[in-house]
Amino acid sequence: MKIYLIRHGETEFNRRHLFYGTTDVSLNETGIQQAYLLREKFKKLALQAPVYTSELKRAIETAEYIFPTQTSISLEELNEKNFGLWEGLSADQINEKFPEEWERWLESPFEITPTNAEKYTDFQNRIWSCFKKLLRKNQDFVIVGHLGVLRVILKSCFPEFDFWNIVVEQGNYTMMEAEKDIFKIIAWNT
Repeated sequence: MKIYLIRHGETEFNRRHLFYGTTDVSLNETGIQQAYLLREKFKKLALQAPVYTSELKRAIETAEYIFPTQTSISLEELNEKNFGLWEGLSADQINEKFPEEWERWLESPFEITPTNAEKYTDFQNRIWSCFKKLLRKNQDFVIVGHLGVLRVILKSCFPEFDFWNIVVEQGNYTMMEAEKDIFKIIAWNT
């Protein structure tokens, strides 16, 4: 079974390096161009597989540009992590408004939860549970998602990876094969 992982195209919030997990923003012009580039790549693959996205515009729009003749399936479980009061802020702004919380989070990002944010373990469990359901269908599939979501999937499949060093570029896809519970990377940021 082949699994294609695609990060949504760029948004203005990406460009400005803001934390914006569940803030619902659209693609910018660069993001649209990245999606068109992926459309050309996938035309060559002639892929016929279900496409799953989060419920957020940036993922849905990316899927629509890449797969214009196919209806994607939006799943709440694939939404990005909610950053609570940090949503829409840069690292400098967070440090200014929440200095103690920011320092604690930098030291232990998987244990410290920003105010009103989703706990990392809840986020991780939500993503992995959804991914396992998709695997049980035993068919090729595509996920058009968010960096945090794709990192959780890749880290769970490949425990030797360092979460923060998992790079999933916009405008490219990563493909892996799954056989039972064995995962293998076939193409990375292609």
